[in-house]
Amino acid sequence: MKQNKVKKMGDDRLVASIEKLQEEIVIQKNLDPTTLDMSENNIVANKILLAKYAFLYNEARHRHTRFSGFTNAISE
Repeated sequence: MKQNKVKKMGDDRLVASIEKLQEEIVIQKNLDPTTLDMSENNIVANKILLAKYAFLYNEARHRHTRFSGFTNAISE
């Protein structure tokens, strides 16, 4: 019973992190077309953001975490 509670707490934190990163990705996708000259720092920061999201998303899938209310932000 305690193990399930700990797993649920970990899954909740993981889902919260994924949702936060999704929001950041959506904001970034909306800003990219309006930016005239993307600096190298912005390009690298965007790649890091996508890599973090991909890692956490794959970890959630590996842990068989139940997703509800959001989709894969990278494929949109």
